[in-house]
Amino acid sequence: MKARLLICMCGALAVFTNKGFASPWSIEPHVGASSEYASNPELRAVKPKSERHLAALFDVPVRYDGDDIQLELTPSGRYSDSSGYSSISSNYEHLDASAKHLSELGALTLQGKLARDSSLFDNGRASNGIGVRRDAASATVDWTRSVSERVQSDLQAGWFHTRYDQPPNATSLTDNRYVSLNPSLIYSANERTSFRILSGFGQYKSLDGFTESKSESLQLGFEREWTEIWSLSASAGASRSRNSYNFFFGTFQKNQNGATYSATLTRHGERITFKSSVSRALQPTGFAFLARQDRFSLDAAFQRSERLAFGVAGAWQKEREPQFGGLESDQHYFSAQLTADWHYTPDWIFSLRASRYSRTYGPPSVSSASSGISLEFHRRFLRIDL
Repeated sequence: MKARLLICMCGALAVFTNKGFASPWSIEPHVGASSEYASNPELRAVKPKSERHLAALFDVPVRYDGDDIQLELTPSGRYSDSSGYSSISSNYEHLDASAKHLSELGALTLQGKLARDSSLFDNGRASNGIGVRRDAASATVDWTRSVSERVQSDLQAGWFHTRYDQPPNATSLTDNRYVSLNPSLIYSANERTSFRILSGFGQYKSLDGFTESKSESLQLGFEREWTEIWSLSASAGASRSRNSYNFFFGTFQKNQNGATYSATLTRHGERITFKSSVSRALQPTGFAFLARQDRFSLDAAFQRSERLAFGVAGAWQKEREPQFGGLESDQHYFSAQLTADWHYTPDWIFSLRASRYSRTYGPPSVSSASSGISLEFHRRFLRIDL
């Protein structure tokens, strides 16, 4: 996927929309630039290497707002002054598309994404110490429908395809495909309380055909709005994963059974927003099998004025990765970030970010960390009708 392809697709869409559908279509581009520094962005355990970069950013959403249909196509990208695939210097090209249909009984949402970026780009964590180019494609469906006044069904399905452009002698990252199906049933006891039955099915498979994970899960959950600003959602249940090793001389299997859970506490105030969550789930990774992921996160934001806002975010994550021969490997990640956003005008935004990332894995225990700071500015343009 090339940048010119993204631009051509947007141009073709704009030409099409001018042929009679001008009023509901619009474009609202964003452009920006960033200056970044990180002490060890690749999270190297030996010989850490700092980096400094300047980068240009763009985001060009094209939208269609109809009475019951909403469409959006968003090309976005980042281009820095040097190449590389660490978390700080990853150039990327993304193309996101979504379509939503609303009806009296429910909603249907379709989403798709094409992405070329780095295996380190998303949150600064390293994939076994190596950052390489990642080509990803995904498609998801979310269908909600009211069965009665109190009962609602929800069906989510997804397809994810990932390839890594790693050196031939590197074996840490695995090209993979993941398919999931998650049906659920929601019962609204009253205006503030609802209960859920959630199930999940997934297949995680390496594209070379050597490894595969099949998983099932079942959870019971509830959501409760305690007050106008405080709410709590929680679920708990059991999961099972069957990991298969396919060799020339036979197939070996190992099962992973355990509990899964999720809880989120949220506060929405006039100036202070707070969110805390804890979860355990089976997640697809760039490794051979599904990983059991334990995660705790905390986010808070303070709106000092109409122009000035502050934020703090932190997350701790543990991943237990099944290995060949029945062994398991643990990896721990920690991230923290302080932010300040200043709206110089409604269209000009300046952002300051200070961050800290760390990673530990083993045995034997190996750890690494990185600190960084960045300054960004964004220019938002007014909506342009097509």
